[in-house]
Amino acid sequence: MASAASKLGGGHRLLKRFLIVLLPVFLLASSLGLQALRSLTFGDERNQIATRIGNLSARTASAISRFPVNTPKPQIEGVLSLLLADPAVDCAVVFDSSRLEHAKAPSRIGCKGHDSQTSLEIPLSGAFGGTLSVKYSLKELEARSNLFKSFTLFALLGSLLFASAASWLAFRLIVGKPVAALLRAIDISHHSGKPQRVDLTSQDELGTVISAFNAMQDKLESESARIASTLRRLDQVYNDTPTMMFSLDRDGNMQTVSGHWLEASGWDLSDVTSTPFEKFLCCPQGNDIVSIKLNILSAKQPLRDMPLQLHCKDGSKMDVLLSSVPDVEGGDMACLCVLSDISGLKAAQNEMQKQAVTDHLTGLPNRQGLFEHLASLKQQPLRQRQTAALLFIDLDNFKAVNDTLGHEAGDELLRAAAGRMQNCISRRDVFARLGGDEFAVVLEGLSDPADAQTIAERIIASLTKPFRLGEAQAQVGASVGIARFADSDNADDILRFADMAMYQSKQSGKNRTSNYSFDLSAKIVAREAMVQKIRDALAHDHFRLYLQPIIDISTMKVAGCEALLRMECPDGRLISPGDIIPVAEEAGLMEQITAWAVSEAIGLISENPQQFGNGHYISVNLSPRLVTRAFMVELTACLAAIPAMASSLVFEITETALFKNDEKIGELLAELRRTGARVALDDFGTGYSSIGHLHRFPVDVIKLDRSLVHSNGMSGAEDMRRRALIKATAALSTELGLPIVAEGIEDEATLLMLQDCKIRYGQGYKFSPPLPPKACLQWMAAFATRSVVALRKAS
Repeated sequence: MASAASKLGGGHRLLKRFLIVLLPVFLLASSLGLQALRSLTFGDERNQIATRIGNLSARTASAISRFPVNTPKPQIEGVLSLLLADPAVDCAVVFDSSRLEHAKAPSRIGCKGHDSQTSLEIPLSGAFGGTLSVKYSLKELEARSNLFKSFTLFALLGSLLFASAASWLAFRLIVGKPVAALLRAIDISHHSGKPQRVDLTSQDELGTVISAFNAMQDKLESESARIASTLRRLDQVYNDTPTMMFSLDRDGNMQTVSGHWLEASGWDLSDVTSTPFEKFLCCPQGNDIVSIKLNILSAKQPLRDMPLQLHCKDGSKMDVLLSSVPDVEGGDMACLCVLSDISGLKAAQNEMQKQAVTDHLTGLPNRQGLFEHLASLKQQPLRQRQTAALLFIDLDNFKAVNDTLGHEAGDELLRAAAGRMQNCISRRDVFARLGGDEFAVVLEGLSDPADAQTIAERIIASLTKPFRLGEAQAQVGASVGIARFADSDNADDILRFADMAMYQSKQSGKNRTSNYSFDLSAKIVAREAMVQKIRDALAHDHFRLYLQPIIDISTMKVAGCEALLRMECPDGRLISPGDIIPVAEEAGLMEQITAWAVSEAIGLISENPQQFGNGHYISVNLSPRLVTRAFMVELTACLAAIPAMASSLVFEITETALFKNDEKIGELLAELRRTGARVALDDFGTGYSSIGHLHRFPVDVIKLDRSLVHSNGMSGAEDMRRRALIKATAALSTELGLPIVAEGIEDEATLLMLQDCKIRYGQGYKFSPPLPPKACLQWMAAFATRSVVALRKAS
């Protein structure tokens, strides 16, 4: 009780704090209220006095305004004296228009000596004019106001004392008694250890607090009972929960184990209790098991998800994750452990691994699966590896089927083709899809190297029959490359070698097989070296544009030049277009080269307006692969910006380009010709629809192929037929208004024959070989001064 009494002393401090807060607030509120009352009371009275005097002064001013100008002063002062009847008015003065006193009240002194608080000025109207000035005082009002202030002060002090006494008494009765009862209950609970309720009811906030305290005591009592019940049930939960729990003692022996652990592992409780933990682990080495146990026992922090394998009683193995919590109390138990069965997760991971190496479309191993198998081959003996081979298979014409019939049909074709090819190999061979329409087969244990060729031909033969794809049919083939593991131990190299061989099959006409050889590798390396040279030439400006003059053979005047490509090597050697263009087309570099050539030709025309501005032109060859909408639109836009230069350009397009782009080339050529540039049909006479091309496509010039110009090795009848074709072509060109340029004029006989056939233009070594631009311009200037006779004598 002494403790409770000492705590009750805190109630006096609470009362002091209550009064410190309450009294200033009460004092401030009372002061503000009384001040507001005073202001309202005396403010209204002040306004009433001002209104009364203002009305009286206005009536007096109105009366004086009606007096005539010669009214005697005493009469006016008599009127003014009426204002003094109001006790608040001190004095009044009438000023004339010059601000001189005309009359005043009191009549003798007026406003002298009166220091009134308020004055009022009223103008006088009528003939009299001037101003009425009235001064009045509020001293009586202020005296009453001060008296009211003194009264309110004493009233405020009295109220303050009364409020303090009332607050102290109310606090003792309302707050002190409940707080004392609450403190006594707390003191009893503290010493007895049993919850003690407060037997006191109240409808205020303290009553709410006491109710909450009693509820808390009830809850503590029920919580104690619940904890006791929980402790009783803990053993039941530990054993019956579907979780593999167990505990280890300080020596690493099994101490307790849950019922689910026994059920999942198949062990009996007698088998487990006091048994070393490592007996139930599956590890290849005993030292590893001991190390795992020591890690668990020595851990100062909880362990999470340690992968282990649990040895079950039936001999099976269970993949588990172990988590443990160390016992920091220092008792017999070292740690509490939980095992999570992840056997299902492991199976799912294995399935995911299988999916990662499997092609989802065909069910075959994918590229990664193939490489994993190739990596496993390295573990085999060298002699066994060297009997293996790899087939790289690429379907021919698959892209056309995919584009024509759709991707679903393409997928169906791939599945059907994979089925046919799989029937051509044995079960021990590994068949994989690398992606797209590319497949690979690893053949192992070949008794004869020629067997790989036989199997490859069997695969090609299996694909020759048409594939039924819904209501449509599709025909494909296969190009196969063969590489043998005797050529390299590296899986990447083997696949690359087979890919090289497959590419050789494609180049040789498709639907065939090719074996990898070091010669083939050398060709591929040489091709890659040429590609790199072309890239370097583009990057470092090593391309050169040579010009071969085109002559009007009827007048022996220069008509223009054909631009021919050369690539300059670092040693000064020049590489011809025949070595450059095929490689550049395969590598996708022709667009950059052609763009460079067109830019160079435009630069030559711009720098030499006298040679190329009077009808002379430069012709530039366009690769068939560049006759696409994207390239032609870009070229047309470039030339449209420089029409003066465009009119001096001729673009040579082969019949091959016209044939491959039959549907859209006419529109593209028409757009190109609208810029002022002209179009020449190159290699005329070598295709099977040359005359049809003249009818269907907008061309301006015909380039007669050198195979028609030369008669080398021809019989007399063949030569006559050739001449007849040339004459017919010349006659046709005359009717169509299309000039013909004959290529490959190398001797006088050829020149005379072409002149006899009415061919207008020609070019060839008879006149000049391709020359650098500066040398060609000099040749053109010199040629213009020669005569035909001099030229023939020189030849």
